[in-house]
Amino acid sequence: MRILLACDKFKGSLDSVGVNTALAKGLHKTQAEITTIIHPLADGGDGTLAVLSQAIDIPFTQQPTIDPLGRVIIAPFLKDRQTAYFELAAASGISLLKKQERNPLRTTTLGTGRVMRAAVDRGARDLVLGLGGSCTTDAGLGIAYELGVRFFDKNKKSIIPSGGNLLEIAKIDTSQAVKINSLKILSDVSNPLYGRNGAAYVFGPQKGATDKEVDLLDRGLRQVAELIEKKTGRSISELTGGGAAGGIAAGLAGIFDAKITNGFEFIKKQTNLAAAVMQADWVITGEGQLDKTSLDGKVVSGVAALCKKYQKPLIAVVGGSKLSLLEKETLGLHKVYTVLEKADSVENAIQDAERYLEEIGVDISCVNL
Repeated sequence: MRILLACDKFKGSLDSVGVNTALAKGLHKTQAEITTIIHPLADGGDGTLAVLSQAIDIPFTQQPTIDPLGRVIIAPFLKDRQTAYFELAAASGISLLKKQERNPLRTTTLGTGRVMRAAVDRGARDLVLGLGGSCTTDAGLGIAYELGVRFFDKNKKSIIPSGGNLLEIAKIDTSQAVKINSLKILSDVSNPLYGRNGAAYVFGPQKGATDKEVDLLDRGLRQVAELIEKKTGRSISELTGGGAAGGIAAGLAGIFDAKITNGFEFIKKQTNLAAAVMQADWVITGEGQLDKTSLDGKVVSGVAALCKKYQKPLIAVVGGSKLSLLEKETLGLHKVYTVLEKADSVENAIQDAERYLEEIGVDISCVNL
């Protein structure tokens, strides 16, 4: 019997390899004769580089850069000939900040831009940027700045962009921008750049913005959209997914003609997931939280669609679940196991996830196989 283990990371607890490995260990405790195939997955957010590194068999390059507040750090990227892969969270992620440091008026994507510029300077011309875990609302102008784009106020004074000074920008100069062939944005967000469903209003509060600051950020994003359209002729105001990661998707689409694509779909193709599902007798997938967002473009729903297509039984193993029985059945889940059913608290579930996942692996082997 071949069991495909295709889980995403459990954010804040275990990476994808760790989750799948723990489950495999539990499965083999009672079913020594089964074959387990570990197939790490991601949806374009943090953890994507680790999955891609294994899939395309290239090591990480460690690059000196800065964090969202300008402190020196090291962040990784991958380079395969002329293609380079980046993860926003590595240099511009909310996990890099203490809670009291969160302030989208000050934080920038300059650090991610520096990593991308380093790859371009080493010959990369096709860039792939995975979004997720952002702490910024600068429309990606920090990235653009590091890639050679310049911004000026009404007095022609140069501006280093951040969320708090977007309204001061009066002119964009792209004459010194780096030359690339393509820029692909990996995301699973459908929000537009601005407005009540946009980057500032929906995601600003969790990044530390007050109601007053959310309004300021939103007006700044509107102005950026107008300036970019005036400069490039590209309208980004209603771009589906443009509000991802504080407007990075829209800003880079406007300045560099970046294309937004579903992160899971990209990973699915890069890792040849369909072939792995076809060859399996059972499939086990999972992620940290199973909720309504899981139904649209996340790992569990993506794996579930393939299992339906190839008529493979599917089990989900998650940290916690907020889906109804009907929603689980609609996804095609044979059974859902949660770590929270074994742990006595969320903190315990996060800290001891490896042990609980191993126990769940034993439970699955005893009940289902």
